[in-house]
Amino acid sequence: MYIFIVALMMISTVMAVVGGLGLMSSMGTSVIERTREFGVMRAIGAKSKTILRNIISEGVFIGLMSWVIALPLSIPLSLGIGYLIGMMSFRSPLPLIVSPMGLVIWLSVIFVGSIAASAYPAQQASRLTVRETLAYV
Repeated sequence: MYIFIVALMMISTVMAVVGGLGLMSSMGTSVIERTREFGVMRAIGAKSKTILRNIISEGVFIGLMSWVIALPLSIPLSLGIGYLIGMMSFRSPLPLIVSPMGLVIWLSVIFVGSIAASAYPAQQASRLTVRETLAYV
């Protein structure tokens, strides 16, 4: 049973890394597409920290929305997968135990991961000067 738990943790870790890379990629694309917008913001007086906070908050919002959408989907999927794996392995369904602490940990990991995934694109956008952004085609 311990090996099964370790395998599930490894799978969830890979899924979290892939999700973080996907968020980083989409935030990077968003920064590239909105380069002129950031230039206008800088021209009217926005500080680097304002742009940095703006992009990181967008990434955190996307991450939190993924949690809100995944939460109701995960329970029926977990029941189905637990039933199938339990019947194949142990000839009885595996029980589903939803831990409130597990949900809080999941939310915390998504929050921190979203900040980490958004940090690099946000840093790149905050370093842009008005001249660089207006010359961008």
